[in-house]
Amino acid sequence: MKRSLTTSFASPPPSQHQAPNTEPADGAPLPATWRETAPIAAALIAILSAMESGSKAGPAVKAYRSAIRRQEQDAATIGGPDAMEVVLRQVIEAAPDQAGREVALTESWAGLPGWRT
Repeated sequence: MKRSLTTSFASPPPSQHQAPNTEPADGAPLPATWRETAPIAAALIAILSAMESGSKAGPAVKAYRSAIRRQEQDAATIGGPDAMEVVLRQVIEAAPDQAGREVALTESWAGLPGWRT
């Protein structure tokens, strides 16, 4: 028996979807797909959940921020700033009641190449 997914992410709008192995006309890299970014978003959700339930200061917070930055680097490798934005949107959509998650991610990713300046 198959187990259903416990976390669902919104898929990109059909207008942004491209068939696999197709090159864009302008030679730009393909946008990151939901399947590529979902594991990163799931890892970030787990990290943020642990961060929210633990202490707000000390070495644990540094470790959480470091883990969040590593996930950003994975997202950047997949598709640069566009993939990072997709991951951020997936994390926010997974728990809309956790408003602090967007702030935590944007603060942790500040100053990294390709992220919002």
